[in-house]
Amino acid sequence: MKKLVVIGGGGHGESVIDSIRSTKEFDIIGILDEGKRVGTSVSGILVLGGDVLLPELFKQGICYGVIAVGSIGNPQLRIRIYETLKSAGFIIPNIIDKSAVLSPDVEMGEGNFIGKGVILGAGVRLGTGCIINTGSILEHGTVIGDFSHVAPGAVLCGNVRVGEHVHIGAGSTVIQNVAIKSNSMIGAGSLVLRDISSNKLAYGSPAREVGTYEQRHDYSRSRGKS
Repeated sequence: MKKLVVIGGGGHGESVIDSIRSTKEFDIIGILDEGKRVGTSVSGILVLGGDVLLPELFKQGICYGVIAVGSIGNPQLRIRIYETLKSAGFIIPNIIDKSAVLSPDVEMGEGNFIGKGVILGAGVRLGTGCIINTGSILEHGTVIGDFSHVAPGAVLCGNVRVGEHVHIGAGSTVIQNVAIKSNSMIGAGSLVLRDISSNKLAYGSPAREVGTYEQRHDYSRSRGKS
């Protein structure tokens, strides 16, 4: 099996580890998480230390790295980890849970996480670094931009266009042909019937833009809480 290191040991990290194991493709050699004590066990995998170990691990022949940090409306830490892994030479695979159902013509970049029970319909396209979380449904022709997060149980009804760095809250429904522009956040349980502009917070049924949304460039947040 391919040797792999996981970056992030919080709750999302546990979900990612579970899905990695379901594929039976990778051997997880350890977790890197600067917010956890070395030697701590997460889902039976030991924390080795922080990102400073990446060059040494790569020299040892461990060339696969997975971003296992969540993003609730702020993907900046995930982006930094992606850039760190790329600069160190790592391959960042897509992790697709064995229970997910993907149409044969789905296209995606790298570093995406497709969780349990996800359905990706015909012609769906994902960018890089996206989270498509447990039980989400992306119907035909839907496009998701880089480092966007579709939270558990969300339904995108077809030909939906989602920009970069967008968060679609748990249990939300986006009707067909709607566009959600980059850097916006849709609150949990919302019903999105019309386009949402860039950098907006929107929620409700029907969802309405209620203010400007600004993502913090905060790289110091503990991964253990993600």
